[in-house]
Amino acid sequence: MPPPALRIIMTEAPKKAPPDEVTMKLRTAAIALMACLMAETAQGHAHLEKSTPADGSTLSAAPSAVEMTFSEAARLTALSIQKDAEPAQAIRALPAAVDKTLRVALPTLAAGSYALTWRALSQDGHITSGTLHFTIAASAH
Repeated sequence: MPPPALRIIMTEAPKKAPPDEVTMKLRTAAIALMACLMAETAQGHAHLEKSTPADGSTLSAAPSAVEMTFSEAARLTALSIQKDAEPAQAIRALPAAVDKTLRVALPTLAAGSYALTWRALSQDGHITSGTLHFTIAASAH
């Protein structure tokens, strides 16, 4: 027989009983519910997918309009444009439509750096917002 110190080391740890079928089903249901809730949260807002002009772009000519494409149908509720350090100008003629792609006429723009700040309301009632930055090159007319 081994000495007492070795006897303690050699003994096995008590084994846990395997989870029963009900516990396994509850765990599986909880995981599935969490996955569904996370997917719903991720899809709950209209995100800007692309725009023309694109964020960060440099243009050789001033755009006459901005076109915004969202991940789901949305309605623009606010839009303003700011050149360099000048005060922002609200663009009031917003489309009334609720759509994935929205087009808004812009005022005549001169060369410079612009920030186009927007706010949109998705069909499910969530508000999303953001700012696009673009530059019109000095040679543009």
